[in-house]
Amino acid sequence: MEIITVLLLSFITFFTRVVNLLNIPIFTDEAIYIRWAQIGLNDPAHRYIALTDGKQPLLTWLMYPSLMIFKDPLFAGRFISVLSGVFAVIGLYLLSRELFNKRVALVASIIHIISPFFLLYDRLALMDSLLSSIGIWSIYLTVLLVRRIGLDIALLLGMSIGLGVLTKTSAFFYLYLLPLSILLFDFKKKERVKRFMKWVVLVLITTILAQVTYNSLRLSPWFYIIEQKNYTFIYTFSEFLKKPFAVFLPNLHGLWQFLSGYLSFPLMIVLLIGISWGMIKMEKKIIYLSLLFLLPFTALAVFGKVLFPRFILFMVPPLLIIIAQTLSSFFEFVVDKKKILIFVFPIVLLYPAYQSYFLMTSPLDAAIPENDRNQLFDDWPSGYGVKEVISYLAEESKKGKVVVGTEGTFGLFPASLEIYLGLNQNIEVYGFWPVFEVPKTLLEKSRQYPTYLIFKEKQIIPETWPLKLVAKYRRGKGETYLLFYQVMPNFYEMGMKNI
Repeated sequence: MEIITVLLLSFITFFTRVVNLLNIPIFTDEAIYIRWAQIGLNDPAHRYIALTDGKQPLLTWLMYPSLMIFKDPLFAGRFISVLSGVFAVIGLYLLSRELFNKRVALVASIIHIISPFFLLYDRLALMDSLLSSIGIWSIYLTVLLVRRIGLDIALLLGMSIGLGVLTKTSAFFYLYLLPLSILLFDFKKKERVKRFMKWVVLVLITTILAQVTYNSLRLSPWFYIIEQKNYTFIYTFSEFLKKPFAVFLPNLHGLWQFLSGYLSFPLMIVLLIGISWGMIKMEKKIIYLSLLFLLPFTALAVFGKVLFPRFILFMVPPLLIIIAQTLSSFFEFVVDKKKILIFVFPIVLLYPAYQSYFLMTSPLDAAIPENDRNQLFDDWPSGYGVKEVISYLAEESKKGKVVVGTEGTFGLFPASLEIYLGLNQNIEVYGFWPVFEVPKTLLEKSRQYPTYLIFKEKQIIPETWPLKLVAKYRRGKGETYLLFYQVMPNFYEMGMKNI
């Protein structure tokens, strides 16, 4: 029966993630990762290309088979996150059952499925869904290790954390927080000293295995860039010591808004009740789960230089278990349990489920934190208009050679064009940054071929520039546009004739 439950949860997760998978336009980071995957797939010498930007390569590696199976590269890239969401729900069920019981496991899995936070990132070709999934399994194996103390579990845990640090540096928290699992150690059993020493040795083996996995990236000469990239998002200790806690309160406020914006007010209330009650009762499992969130959350608030909601995604699964346990405990205490199912559960779960429905059917109407809305829908990182421009250029290329320039040399442009048009021999793509005038390369090309210029950030284009507007595409509900121009080689000559 339990196997059927897990299979059903997996199917529902898969369906909610894969349906209308392309209804959110390509996002700038997605374009980068998918392009890296294409390059690595076609040239083994570039399998570590992600390291050139200080990013770990596991996500791009996992995209290789997907790119060979699916025709649309964006679908192929996002499909990895869909599968990550499925594995996350399975892992969350097993972890919740191990810590508490089947009812808590079921409720936690349902919350994960309907959560707009997880649903959104399970539908994007970003590293965060994969990291969260690996993190859940790492916590599950950590719990098994401290309870059962076996070499096989330690090896699996080392491999799991190793995969995590091949995904994103944040996964090192699963190593740093390993000692916390001592809260779950049973000191009442016989031979506790022997068992404790064995656990310490196994934790050391886990750590070594994870570190060896991570240091395999040293095979690439670009390994050193990871640290450099990390410090564009977090402050170094020397920077922190100059102004201790200078950003703590603003960061804490911003991170809290991200969390409450995605979890919703009712679930936040249940969460705070669950954590408070667990602390009062000194419930070790609740304290452990709380610390798994609070410590990295606080560290990010202290050292965070640049913040995005996705940075806390991997921290949130333990909170779902606390929420599920709180709801389950409340269910056990009440006399009329039917009323809980009819009234309380819908009140608590309706809003996140409602927002997730919008993300699947009409994402622009979903209420998500402003930071993510700007990134994905309303500002320049969003890919509104990209599909239309690509379609236009593909049709034009059937008539002959076409040249296109982009405002930007890295990111959404030119990567999105290279993803879909890179193999088209009739299309030449050039990236420029910054664009203070129409590039001479495009002016020269325009005398021979139809030539176009795409602006992703610049919104006011001087009328004196030799350009003719082909189309402009509004981004979401924002006030910025993707501007698509054709370069006019005889613009000045035409102007002189009209005088």
